[in-house]
Amino acid sequence: MKNAAMRFRGYEMSHNPEKLSIKTEAKMMDISSSCTSPDCKRLYTGLRTISGEGELFGSDCLEQFRELNELFMSGEKGSLTLPGMAPMTAYMRSLELIAEPVDDTVGYKFGFIEACGEHESNTPSGHYSVGIEGESLWDIAYRFDKTIDELVELNPHIRYIDELSLGERVRLC
Repeated sequence: MKNAAMRFRGYEMSHNPEKLSIKTEAKMMDISSSCTSPDCKRLYTGLRTISGEGELFGSDCLEQFRELNELFMSGEKGSLTLPGMAPMTAYMRSLELIAEPVDDTVGYKFGFIEACGEHESNTPSGHYSVGIEGESLWDIAYRFDKTIDELVELNPHIRYIDELSLGERVRLC
């Protein structure tokens, strides 16, 4: 079975990358106490990061790379389709030419990051943090490199920014 081609913002790779990595990490918190067995709680799930490398083929391989570079330089998000996966909205975060053109072939590396708040998952927890004892909105802003104004705007339900309730959900984006 042949996989569908990788595409980003209308640009289709004529050959799928040879290496592809999709990574998602969760921030966990130890909730063990001296009276209970070790346990932890998921605070939030981060954005997916996608990286890989491949080759562009043909007498126009450098032109193909230039087209990819124009997409990268635009800085705009777009639909990213990966072989065997549902499309997601993402930003291209890196692009690297890794081999000089030889016999109409050029090697490249790339990286993408999922656009915040626009993933295809049905679970909204991917872009939230959960308040812990003694934590404030200021703490979360610092931890996630956000401004307090951003978090206040995203979380009108939070009445007291200096003191979160245990388990209170804070929207990050």
